[in-house]
Amino acid sequence: MLIMVHSQFLFIALVALWAPVVSATSRVVRQDVAGTATVNIGYHQGEAKFLGAGFIYGFPDNGSSADDSIPDYFVRDIKFQTSRGGGSQISYEGWATGGLEQYRGRFASALSNYRTSRKFGGSYLLMPSDLWGAQGGAPENFPFPGDNGDWSEMEKFLRQVISDIKDNDMLDGLVIDLWNEPDLDSFWNRPWSQYVEYFVRASLLFKSEFPEARLSGPSSAHSPHKDSENWRAWLSSISQNNAVPDIYSWHQIGAWEREPDTTIPALKALLAEYNLPERPVDVNEYAWPDEQNPANSVYYLSQLERHNIRGLRANWGGGPSLHDFMANLIWKDDGGYYPNGEWHLYKYYARMEGERVATSASSDLKFDAFAVLSGRRLKIIAGTRTVKARYNIEITGFTDSGVPPEGSLTVGRYQFDWAGAQGRIWDALYLGTATYEYSQNKLIIPFDPPTEHTAFAFEVELP
Repeated sequence: MLIMVHSQFLFIALVALWAPVVSATSRVVRQDVAGTATVNIGYHQGEAKFLGAGFIYGFPDNGSSADDSIPDYFVRDIKFQTSRGGGSQISYEGWATGGLEQYRGRFASALSNYRTSRKFGGSYLLMPSDLWGAQGGAPENFPFPGDNGDWSEMEKFLRQVISDIKDNDMLDGLVIDLWNEPDLDSFWNRPWSQYVEYFVRASLLFKSEFPEARLSGPSSAHSPHKDSENWRAWLSSISQNNAVPDIYSWHQIGAWEREPDTTIPALKALLAEYNLPERPVDVNEYAWPDEQNPANSVYYLSQLERHNIRGLRANWGGGPSLHDFMANLIWKDDGGYYPNGEWHLYKYYARMEGERVATSASSDLKFDAFAVLSGRRLKIIAGTRTVKARYNIEITGFTDSGVPPEGSLTVGRYQFDWAGAQGRIWDALYLGTATYEYSQNKLIIPFDPPTEHTAFAFEVELP
């Protein structure tokens, strides 16, 4: 079903909701709120790099050539950064059960996706596990590397991957993501110890025969935790065998896996315990299906930016849908591709150029914000994690930025609505400006969404 929402139809009603709450800051502060996210404009964290503007799969295959079916502006307007793939869920089976011929079909898919990513200046994370054929739900007799202690087929396979990468000039912007979700039986139906041995053997083979390749791992479905036996076994083994990847990676899907505010400290503690170096981090899949909407996307983007993590949206499509729609940021009908509400949120995020400033989530970890300072304009996006509740945004650091500690500021607001993955949204809804009084180096902006899916952007003009 196609749901169409046009900004003009909602403008009058939504402005009516916006106007009354800004007439006096004191009334806003006294309202009951679930918590407060903070923005400190006096503390900068480096130039905006749009770290969360990526997704797994999401590009149509075009033989082995770059895709040209999705209009370029859908990709460029969100400042696309990264994609990930390996030919999963196409008609070719992959190496393990189909041999070289079935592998070549999957490699062509990956090569097409790689070339599409590079067309837009993005990186590409290649999954040998998908080239192998381990795409989830494998039958009991499906072969895995190292079965019966035999690693010869794995070595033959990886040498073929290395040869094809070199022959197709794929090294630029490439990361080898050694296996996807090995802690799930559907992707690695063998003991964890066999995966750990695979990871070490594969890492050492790449380092020996293709040393310029960049590797990532463990790409687990479960995020780092001090009580995780799997993470501890993997860390211990890579430490003992000199097999530390260039990038640590995992998935951040669903509230049960916590969030970077808790998983990054857990990782750092584990690294220190095993005397391992810190490395860049890829959260190479983020957001459960019901977390893919503007509010939750802001939450994840805020967390990723705070911890300098490259993030890729999870893709919940199957078969041809997996290889399309930019992981449900766009959809198509007889008239061609069109954007949904999340795409407009990512488009706004892509326009948040400038210096990132320090932020923190609310104490209940259900509300977060990301902010940049460009000249004298402060841009903020804010959203909740699957809750509809009133929160505040507290902005501080004015005097550190040459702004008087009290006075009044003009704030503009945009609303990002959601009508489902297939629901066409014409644009972000501009709600106009309002003037806020502030004092004691602190400005409070209320956040009161009409739904748990709604996100807002705020633009503050500084003197």
